[in-house]
Amino acid sequence: MHAWPRTVAGRRAAAVDRWRRRAALVIVACLATALAQTLPDDAPLPAAAEAAMARGSEAAVTGLADPTPPHPDHPVWRLVLQAGREAVEIVDHAVTQRYLARAYALTGWSVRALRAFDELVAAGHPLDVADERLVPDLASSTLYARVAAEQAFARYQAGDAEGAERTFARWAALDPEATEPLRWLGRLAGERGDPEAALPYWERLVALAPDDESAAFSLREAQREVAVGPAAAAAFRDGIQAYELGDLEGAFQAFAAAHGANPEYVDAAVWAGRSALELERPETALRYWTLVSEARPDDGGAAYFRRVAQDQVTYGVAAGRAFYDGLAAYDGGALDAALDAFEVAVAANDAFTQAWVWVARTRQETGRYEAAVRAWDRVIALDPDDDRARYFASLARQQQGVRPEAGAAFAAAVAAYEMADLALARDLFENVVAIDPDSATAWGWLGRVAFGERRYDDAAFAYGRAAELDPSDDDLAFFAAESAALAREALAAEEPDATLEPEEVRDEAPDEAQDEASDEAPEDDPDTLP
Repeated sequence: MHAWPRTVAGRRAAAVDRWRRRAALVIVACLATALAQTLPDDAPLPAAAEAAMARGSEAAVTGLADPTPPHPDHPVWRLVLQAGREAVEIVDHAVTQRYLARAYALTGWSVRALRAFDELVAAGHPLDVADERLVPDLASSTLYARVAAEQAFARYQAGDAEGAERTFARWAALDPEATEPLRWLGRLAGERGDPEAALPYWERLVALAPDDESAAFSLREAQREVAVGPAAAAAFRDGIQAYELGDLEGAFQAFAAAHGANPEYVDAAVWAGRSALELERPETALRYWTLVSEARPDDGGAAYFRRVAQDQVTYGVAAGRAFYDGLAAYDGGALDAALDAFEVAVAANDAFTQAWVWVARTRQETGRYEAAVRAWDRVIALDPDDDRARYFASLARQQQGVRPEAGAAFAAAVAAYEMADLALARDLFENVVAIDPDSATAWGWLGRVAFGERRYDDAAFAYGRAAELDPSDDDLAFFAAESAALAREALAAEEPDATLEPEEVRDEAPDEAQDEASDEAPEDDPDTLP
């Protein structure tokens, strides 16, 4: 260390000495620059520059064969760097500049490599050429991507997000097909709270890599942030993460926060309503599902969950949940499981009318007719004005007269009869008696249909069979006899009177038959038949 001069003159002399040394250094630098030639890109290189680069390329081959990672202090790679610097000192040319930039990159000196590549591009020179001198198998664009990624990430880790973003932006501009800078540019824009700036980067990345699920996710997140705001989007994202981890309480709080940050964010209300239902908070769920239904009046799913929440509020969580479990099982064709769930619902709340309706219906469809009657009677007790329940209770009572496997066909036959489709009703009741030939109820209905169609012989047979099977039912025997009498009268009306001349028969028989038919034939209104 030099002693500080004690006198003014001494200090002045020291200052002059320092100035002279600096001036000398500047002069030396200028002379060195003047010694280097500047040539046009298409001019041939001096032999000395070519020789220097050849030495460096030969050394690089040796260095790549060494298992030791390349490094600026490695003896072999130091030779490569010296060769590149010597070539640039000999001639200032795009080839030598590119050679030195590649040498820096290959040795891992990413700071200098990136600066050299950027200067090369800034001077209007391309990164990649066909006749690379140094390790020609590696394109300069590949080396640039390597050093740019290293430098940008190092800046990001050091807290210099702006510097990292500038580096990634230069990389993206040089190589529009590169995906990594786009990913980082989108991420950095998002981290600084600017989803509008992030969006085009994610859109471009997804266009380049349509199968990249991470990019697609980030694009959706950016779109969501643009649509609903960063705060609401971040809270929603937290809610999804908590929900997937099974933290329902955390999920609900996050979704509620998202909706609070943006009351127009309907998807947040959807998930808040969903998680509230799973937390068995039907009043809260109903509030959110009402908001969703009002915002999306054509959304059938929202209307469904609103009903679920409303039923849980009205009848209790246990009854409401079991009821909708039953509906799901019924829709899936699992009738026994559905019936079990419906019965759990009415056990939880005996006043749940709609659940009783489904208990009755499912019992009836599974051939439990006596139990179905009891369930329909409960529906009628809860809602005396329900004519539908009365109809099906009556039907279930009649279905008790047939085997369970014939019950569905029996119900279809009754429906056809009530629609006045007697031909279809006849076919269906014939199917019923084929399944259950010992059913007095089915034979009685088959007689009723035949009577309505004025097929009195068939009616007499069917009623007669029913009367044999159920002798206690006097009505069956009566209509069997009535049908037989009408069949005889119809037959007599068709036969001519043997005491009349042929001309008289032709003149009088039709009128007599018409009068007899009008006086004695029963009406065929299905509602008046037995």
